[in-house]
Amino acid sequence: MQHDGGTVAYAPATVAATWPKGSFAENIAIDGAGAIYVTLHTDKAIARVDPATGAVTPFAQFQTPVAGLAFGTDGALIVSGGTPGQVPGVIWRVSPTGEVSHVAELPDAAFLNGVTPLGSGFLVADSIGGRIYIVDPVDGSVGIWLADPRLAPTDGSGTPGANGIKLFGGHAYVSVTGSDALYRTPVTDGTAGPLSVYAERLRADDFAIDSTGALYIATHPARSLLRLAPDGRRTTLAGADQGMLGATAVAFGRTPADRHAVYVTTTGGTMTVPESEQEVAKLVRVEVGVTGAALLP
Repeated sequence: MQHDGGTVAYAPATVAATWPKGSFAENIAIDGAGAIYVTLHTDKAIARVDPATGAVTPFAQFQTPVAGLAFGTDGALIVSGGTPGQVPGVIWRVSPTGEVSHVAELPDAAFLNGVTPLGSGFLVADSIGGRIYIVDPVDGSVGIWLADPRLAPTDGSGTPGANGIKLFGGHAYVSVTGSDALYRTPVTDGTAGPLSVYAERLRADDFAIDSTGALYIATHPARSLLRLAPDGRRTTLAGADQGMLGATAVAFGRTPADRHAVYVTTTGGTMTVPESEQEVAKLVRVEVGVTGAALLP
């Protein structure tokens, strides 16, 4: 792992919710009313968190592990999953009331991960195959939106290749965890352009983008939340002492009470540190003083 965390300037952080030790809180999406939805990879489930009270309730259950999730314009979640290392990858739709329906199976995808909306469809990262798929949640059609060897894992360690994906300012940004790099591609009329390096020496899991174009990155084994400014400056905003052990994903709050904060999911170190060093999995709120970018282009 080659990770440059830049300067350290810890922001106020509080624990908003927890799950038992051994849980793997993988990804996060927040609806327009502010409710927080977290994929629990180990539990094959999505939990719902009330940010005002910290109450955690079951929302949806699946037959295989789940990973990425994102809201569409209809208020439903599109969710990626499947057993990592095994085909097929699966895409589901989850209604606002928690009903799960099958959208598509991807026979060549052994590790579907980050999800983000693009037009009426969704981009889904394939962490093993080095591809970004585009999925139509209505008719279930699937196509390869972008394929590049640089999006694939670099070794056999099990560290993901393409992981998180988000859109901002006419570009799609993709974290490639095993390469310690972030890439981006211009998006024109829904089509990907050439892939280029955006940042290196950066251990990036999933991330969120603020209204200025800065990225807020969960660094997972680097145990931190990092802000990458548009000019390349790096600031570590939270570390292990703020709850970032196994930080996996980031999302901005969406209500007047929390829209200047991000929420970070963590694993508590599950799968990355010895069991004796593991903590409970957490949802951590970090005050960053800026609002998030629009989630739907």
